[in-house]
Amino acid sequence: MAVEDDEYARIMAQLESVMPGLAAQLVDEFRSGRAVTEQGLRQEGRFEERASRLAASELPPLGKTDVAVIPYTGDERIDLIREALLTLADTMYASRLAVLELAREMNVDSEIEFGDPELEVPSQVNLGDETERARRVQVIVHELLGDTGQAYPENIR
Repeated sequence: MAVEDDEYARIMAQLESVMPGLAAQLVDEFRSGRAVTEQGLRQEGRFEERASRLAASELPPLGKTDVAVIPYTGDERIDLIREALLTLADTMYASRLAVLELAREMNVDSEIEFGDPELEVPSQVNLGDETERARRVQVIVHELLGDTGQAYPENIR
């Protein structure tokens, strides 16, 4: 499925509003492009285009060990967003589960307080609840974005 620029812009605007840090990282990645070897350019059918531009600029041809940077396609950008969200969901759950298991192993209360009670009302986090919430989010993200390698921008809401 070919992804249009307006779909990409819509998805990135939504991501920027809910996860500005992740959106900024993705924008940086998209701006820098992706590195491919001479063989990769040949496999993608982009070698001749690159070779003609290098020749027109009177630059040496791309060698077998050289790496070229090319822009991401619309589909590649959406797939990178998808992979970032899947990885984030997996990491959220795995990190909370690891902390919860460690707390249980060390016989530490799973209710944690943050803050100085003399200066503010402390925040409380229940590791069990947080782990379960992260697990539910992980399930939802995997259901919406799937593990098929195919991007589904209409599912990113």
